[in-house]
Amino acid sequence: MLLLLAFIAVLTTSVVGDSCESYVHSQYGKVGRCIPTSSCAHSLYISGLCESHPADVKCCFSATTITSNGLCGNYAGSTVFSIAGNNDVVYSVVKIIKAHLSDPSIYSAAPTDKDNTMTTTTACAFDKMATAAKQADVAIAIASGFRTIARQQYFWNCYQTGSCNGGNLAARPGTSNHGRGVALDLNTNCGSQSGSRPSCGGSTVYQWLYNNAHKYGFTRTVQSEPWHWEYVGAGATPAWFS
Repeated sequence: MLLLLAFIAVLTTSVVGDSCESYVHSQYGKVGRCIPTSSCAHSLYISGLCESHPADVKCCFSATTITSNGLCGNYAGSTVFSIAGNNDVVYSVVKIIKAHLSDPSIYSAAPTDKDNTMTTTTACAFDKMATAAKQADVAIAIASGFRTIARQQYFWNCYQTGSCNGGNLAARPGTSNHGRGVALDLNTNCGSQSGSRPSCGGSTVYQWLYNNAHKYGFTRTVQSEPWHWEYVGAGATPAWFS
């Protein structure tokens, strides 16, 4: 009798399958498939839908990249693709152009390995700001843009163990605004801020941002990190600790 019940349970499980097999993505209208996250292009996956698989197997969706002319400035015509950030929310992002990267060599890396993308909205705003700064002979560059959960986990582990990334402060995975595509770490060349004002020496980048970033929708949000700026849109004002 016990053997019969066990056989029925196994049969039922195989018939029902994983939720992923019948889940239709609201944006792409496609059914996903259960594969390891490392094999899921652009990290476009949703957790909790591959019940019979190990934790690193998630419901992956094959989104087709598209070329968009709706972007502006240096990003007009860039390839737009989708990538999952905080809470598996999917964002439309573009690769940060080499001229806007503090380390251009990371341009060709996968977004799951380096923070070399930003959302389309942030890209347009940053391009306008960087162009204005360039006219003043100030070169603003991005060290870190959009982050997947896996990338934020890396920074969190570094912060917890002090074994990498200088042990710099990092938000818990799923809570960083890098995972929402609005946060950028810029080349301010400032150390960590402990007082009400940052100690940035003669950083022309920081001084320009202090005077002008809010005009383009950017402001500081993390007091201890003078390099961390976020796009909040119209109505942005300088932070009191700037």
